[in-house]
Amino acid sequence: MLSLIESDLTGLTKERAEQDKSTSCGTGKAQRYFSAKGNFADPARQDAISRIGLLKGKLVTLGYRELVDELDLSDDDLGVAVLVNDETKLTFTLLGRSSTSPHIVIVGKTECFARSG
Repeated sequence: MLSLIESDLTGLTKERAEQDKSTSCGTGKAQRYFSAKGNFADPARQDAISRIGLLKGKLVTLGYRELVDELDLSDDDLGVAVLVNDETKLTFTLLGRSSTSPHIVIVGKTECFARSG
């Protein structure tokens, strides 16, 4: 998914939790996540909302359903979409904005699951 916009971004950082994250889960539960964020190489020529739409479209083709989109927020400079895959239990939050850094933020999270070991 990131390959769709990676060439448009500078300062791209990626983080993936290799360890269980239990900050928002109850006792004995864990969660894994991935995040990526970056800025447009040329913000005046690149549209954050269009990029979020492109990513959202890719997720829909992969079986995700939309929970929230930018129409719910009604802001010309902010594109937001939240999509979930009911089978894999993964949720992606996509955020795009042209005037504030980072311009693109992508966060993927699993649901809380029983921690093993």
